[in-house]
Amino acid sequence: MRWWGRGRGKKLAEEQSLRVVFFVSSMMFVVVTGWAIWNEEATRRPWKEYQGEFNRLEYQQVLQDLAAERSKLDTPEVRAVRAKLQGDLQAAQARLAGPEYSKAQKRLAARQAEYADINLRAQFIKSELEEALYWVEHAIYEKKDTKRPKATAMSMEKQLLEMTPKVDAVSTRMDEAQAEVRRFRADVDTMQAKINELVAPVTALERRLASIKVRSPEVKQVVVKGLAINEFKEPILTVDRCTTCHLGIDRAGFEQMKQPFRAHPHREILFGKHPIALFGCTSCHQGQGSALEVDSAHGEEKHWERPLLRGNFVQASCRTCHVEEREVLLAPVYSQGRQMVEELGCFGCHNVPGFEKLPRVGPDLTRIASKVDPSWLFRWIKEPRAYLPKTKMPNFQLSDEDVLNIAAYLLSASQPMPELRGAFKAGGSVERGRDVVSRVGCLGCHRIAGMEPKGQPSEGPSAVPPSSSAATPSQDETGAPIVALGERASKPARARLTAPPPPPENQDFAPDLSKIASKVNADWLFSWVKNPRHFRPTTRMPSLRLSDDEARAVSAFLMTLGQKRPIAGVDQEVKKAARVAAGERLVRKRGCFGCHDIKGFETAEKIAPDLSSYGHKRLLELFFGEAVEVKQTWEDFTFWKLKNPQIYATERVEQLMPNFGFTDEEARTLRVFLRSMSTQRPQAQFERKLSDEELAIQNGRGLVKRYNCNGCHVIEGQGGAITAFYADKTKIPPPLEVGGLHEGEKVQATWLYQFLGRPTPLRPWLDVRMPTFGISIEDATTLTKYFAVMGKQRVPYEYVALQEPAGEHLRAGRLLMSKDYFDCFSCHQQGEKKPEGPPEGWAPDLSLAKRRLRPVWIAKWLKDPQKVQPGTKMPSYYPGGPDDVLGGKEDRQIQAITDYLMHLGER
Repeated sequence: MRWWGRGRGKKLAEEQSLRVVFFVSSMMFVVVTGWAIWNEEATRRPWKEYQGEFNRLEYQQVLQDLAAERSKLDTPEVRAVRAKLQGDLQAAQARLAGPEYSKAQKRLAARQAEYADINLRAQFIKSELEEALYWVEHAIYEKKDTKRPKATAMSMEKQLLEMTPKVDAVSTRMDEAQAEVRRFRADVDTMQAKINELVAPVTALERRLASIKVRSPEVKQVVVKGLAINEFKEPILTVDRCTTCHLGIDRAGFEQMKQPFRAHPHREILFGKHPIALFGCTSCHQGQGSALEVDSAHGEEKHWERPLLRGNFVQASCRTCHVEEREVLLAPVYSQGRQMVEELGCFGCHNVPGFEKLPRVGPDLTRIASKVDPSWLFRWIKEPRAYLPKTKMPNFQLSDEDVLNIAAYLLSASQPMPELRGAFKAGGSVERGRDVVSRVGCLGCHRIAGMEPKGQPSEGPSAVPPSSSAATPSQDETGAPIVALGERASKPARARLTAPPPPPENQDFAPDLSKIASKVNADWLFSWVKNPRHFRPTTRMPSLRLSDDEARAVSAFLMTLGQKRPIAGVDQEVKKAARVAAGERLVRKRGCFGCHDIKGFETAEKIAPDLSSYGHKRLLELFFGEAVEVKQTWEDFTFWKLKNPQIYATERVEQLMPNFGFTDEEARTLRVFLRSMSTQRPQAQFERKLSDEELAIQNGRGLVKRYNCNGCHVIEGQGGAITAFYADKTKIPPPLEVGGLHEGEKVQATWLYQFLGRPTPLRPWLDVRMPTFGISIEDATTLTKYFAVMGKQRVPYEYVALQEPAGEHLRAGRLLMSKDYFDCFSCHQQGEKKPEGPPEGWAPDLSLAKRRLRPVWIAKWLKDPQKVQPGTKMPSYYPGGPDDVLGGKEDRQIQAITDYLMHLGER
C-alpha cells in the first residue's frame, strides 16, 4: 500500500507539472501570437496607416472640390441654363408620351415582325437550296442521274431570287421606322447629354467619394522589366512598391501636401516621358523598392549599397539613360557639374567615360621658353591665383624646390623659336594700341583693368519665351531651392540649362591681360597677336588680321600693363641639369601633361584613379586617412576631397590631387556629377538616343562655347557682352539667334560654311572684326548644321536653285529699289559703290545677297523687319507699298525685289 501510495503521489505531481507547463506554454503562445499580430499590423505595415491617412486627406480634398463644383451649379447663370435644359427635356419627354410617338413605335413593331417573318422564310429557302445542291453533288459522286436534284435546286434558287427583293424592301421599311423612332428620342437624348455634361464634374466627384469610402488597404507594386541588369549583364525584373505609401505621387492638387503624399515635382513633364509603369521609382531615386518599412524602403540599412538619393543627387540618375546628353532638362546641377568637368579638364588625369576625345584644356608648353619670364613661371606654378584670380589652373601646394625643378624642366624641354628674336620693332604707338584693342574685338574674350564697360550689354529676348511652362522649385541637399528652366512650348523644344555667359566684369573666357607684361616678352607678344597659330597650331585664339603696324601698336600697349619682377638666382637655377632631371620626374608624378602638351610626355598614361564607377564606390574603397573630422559617408568624403584633397594625406600616403579652390556650391555641384558615374547601363530601349537634329544642336552649342561666339554675338538669347564696351550701338556685332531672327534661316549654308573658314567684311562701318579662327572642316560643318537646325532648315543642306525670273519682275524690282521709291542703295553698299553719308548709317552689301541670303528669308524680312529683328534700322514698307507697281499687289512686289536681289549685277 505504501508503494502504491508513493506511485500515485508521483503521478499526481507529474500531472500537476504537465498542467503548469501546458498553462505556461499556452500563455506564451497567446503572448507570442499577440505580439506577432501587433508587430505585423503596427510596426511592419506602416503603409496601412499611411493609406488610411491618405484616404482621409483625399476625402477632404474631394469634399472641397465637390463643394466648389456644387457652388458653380448654384450660380444664377448655371441655374438658368440647367432650368432651360430641364424644360427642354420635359418637353421632349412629353412628345414621347404623345400619340405620334406611340404610332411610330407600333409601326416599328409591325415592321420588325414583318421583317422577322419574311427573313425566316428566306432563310428556310436558302437552307433547302443548300440541301438541293448537296444532292446534286452527291448524285455526281455516285454517278447517278442529276436531272431531278438539279431541277429542285433551280426551283429553290428561283424562289430565293424572288424572295430577296422583298426582304430588302421590308428591311428598308423597318430602317425607316427605326429612324422615325430615333428622331423622336433624339431631342431627349441630346438634352439629357447636355444635362449630364453640366453635372459631370459633380457626378464624378460623388463617385470618387463613394469609392474612397469602400477602399481597402493594398500593396501597390510595379514590375519593371529589363531596366536593371545583374552582375552577369543580364536584364532582370525588379519590383517597386513605393506607391504603396507615396499615393499622391501622380495626383494633381497634392503638390503642397506633406510627405509621403506630395505629388512629384515636374510631374507632367517627367511622367509624360518616364511613366511609372515602365520605369518604376528606384531606377531614378534608388532605395529598396520591394521593402514596405520606411527605413528599409529608403535603403537606410547597414549593408544596402543603393540608399535613397535625396535632393540634387536624384539628378545623378539621369546619366544612366541620358549618357549622350550634355544638358539634361530638369537636371541643371548635373548638367553644370558635367560642364565643370569638361572645362576643368578632369579627364586629363582621370578616365571619365564620354570625355575621351576632348582636347587638353591647358595651353601648349612645348615652346614656353620663348614666351614667359622664368621668374613669372616660378610664381605661376607656386600660386596661380596670385596672377589670375579666376584661373582654372589648380594649386599643387608645391615647395619652392619642386617649383624650381618643374620650371627648369619645362624651360629645358621647350623647343626654341629663334625667328621670334627681334620680331617686335620699337616705335609702336601705345595710344593707338589701346584704341585698336578697344575697337577690334579683343574685349569679347579678354579683360583689361582700366578698360571698363560703357553701358549695359545688348539684351535679346529670353531663351525661353514667356509661353513656356514654368518649372516648379525643388530643393538641394541643404534644403535650398533650385529652379530648372522650363521646356519650350514650340517645336523644337530645347531649353538651355547651362548658365548664360557672364557679364563683362565677370568675363573670364580668356586670360585677364591687366598684368601681361610681367609674363611675356615683346617679341613673342607681337608674333602672337599677329598670328597665334604660328606659335600654337591648336590654339582657340583667333587672328584678327592685324597689320604689322596694328600688331606693333597693340604689343606696345600691352607691354605697358605690368612689369617684370625678377627673382634673384632663378635664371641660373633653372639651367641646372639636376633640377631638369628632378623636374621631369615631378611632371610625370603630378601629371602636368594631362592638361598641357609637354615634350617627352606625348604618350604618358593618366596618373589618377578611374572614375567610371566612382558613384558606386563603397566606404571600404575610400581612403579617409587620419581625417577623423570627416563623417564616414561617400557624400562627405567626396565633398572634402574636392574642397581640400590634402585633408586625407598622412605621413605614408601622399595626396597628389591639387586644390582647385572650389567653393562649397561648386564642390556640391561636382559631387552630383560624380555620383552619376557608373558602368551600369540599361538595355538599348531605355537609352535616350539623340536625333540628328538634337546632335547638331548639342555639338553646335559646344563649339559656340569653345570659340566664345557668345562673347560678341547674342545666340539663343544669351551673350553679346562685348556690346557693353560700345556707346554707339550701331557698331556692335549683329545678333545671330534670338527671337524671330535665325542665322540659319537667313543665310545659305554653303556661304556660312565658307564664311566661317574665311571671313570677309559684310558691314564695313563696324570696328569689331569677325576673327579668323582657322577652324577645321569638321567644326565649320558642325556650326553650319547647328545654325541650320536652329533656323528649321533642312540638313543636309538644301541648294538654293534660282530660276530665270520674268522680265517684268526684274524691272519692277529695280524700280522699287531705285530713288523713285524705296531708295535702298542710299543705305546699302553695292559692291565697290559706297552709300552717301557716314559709315554708321550704312547697311550690308547687297551684291552678296545672291550667294549669301535665302530668297524665302528676304521675303520674310521685307514684310516685317521689326518682327524678325526688333530695333533694326531697316524701315518697313509693307503693308503700304506703292499702288502703281505690279498693280499694287504687295506679294508680287516683294517677290520682284527678291528676284532682283538674287540676280543683282547679272544684267
